Formats: sequence, C-alpha cells, structure tokens
Amino acid sequence: MRVLRGKKITYEEDIHKLVKGYDSVLVDIGTGDGRFVYKLAQKRPKEFFIGLDPVAEMMTEYSSKSIKKLTKGGLANLLYLIASVEEIPKEIYNIANHISINLPWGSLLAGIVKGDPTVLQNIVNMAAPLGATLKIRFTYSFIYESGEIAKRELPELSLEYIRSVLLPIYANKGILVK
Repeated sequence: MRVLRGKKITYEEDIHKLVKGYDSVLVDIGTGDGRFVYKLAQKRPKEFFIGLDPVAEMMTEYSSKSIKKLTKGGLANLLYLIASVEEIPKEIYNIANHISINLPWGSLLAGIVKGDPTVLQNIVNMAAPLGATLKIRFTYSFIYESGEIAKRELPELSLEYIRSVLLPIYANKGILVK
C-alpha cells in the first residue's frame, strides 16, 4: 500500500494497527488536495481519517502539514494513500465506518454516475463489517462539465435516472440509499 508522508512515498502494511483505538474511520475517496480530511482530522482527534487519491502530487501540501510535530499542526489521526478507487489496496478492506466522495472527477465521477461494478464493489469492500455510511457530494452540470460528460459518455443525471437506474445497481451491490 503506497502511503504519502509529506512528499515521500512509503509503504505501510498494517493500517489496522494505526486505526486501533480510534472511535471511527472515515475514508475520503478522490481526496484531491486532502484539505477536507485534514480539516476534519483537526476538529475530530478521536477519529481516524484516510485521504485516497491516485495523484500524489495533489496531496503533498496537506500531507506535509500532517506529518509535522503535533505542536506545529501535525496530525496523528490522518493518512494519505495513493490509489484509485478502481484499484484500492486490500489493506483498507473492512476499515471504514464512513466513506465520503466530494466533487468526483474523471473515472471516479463516471464510476459513480454509471454505477460501475468495480467502483461500487471497492466502496463496499472498504466498509467496516457492520457497514458504513456513504456520502457523495458533487456538481453535475452541462454548463461546467460538458467536456468531461461528453468524453466519458455520462448520462443526463436526473431524479428519474437515479431512481430507475442507479438505485437498483447500488442496492445490488449492498449500498442502500436513504
């Protein structure tokens, strides 16, 4: 499993040992720059946060902040992993009590909107044995994302599409929408 510590890539084997003793674990898929999980980790020290993104360079600023001494803003409850949702490391299977996806782009957006079986299965694989919450927040506008929508052949996202197409696909993978 590739871990970003500051600007250096290391390999961490026992993530379950790292998260032991925390009240819960949140995995942020497609974390981008990692600011979202960094800010949450600052506010909620009893919880552990994992930022997951395939682009290490995007996460270096907040990863660098997180590894400072605790007295200088470092955080013991935060880890940045380099991976895509299509190829998540098996070490983070069964770890998340909460999963978030904020403003997905590229293949992650396509996987969410089209209900890609690999993407959905890997989200399910990350969930703790007793289940996890999943929060997805995104913009989806032909005004702003027309190029990406056309490039990835994404469908028009409407309530009808969500109800009739996505909800059954998600439910088939064990993701229940409330």
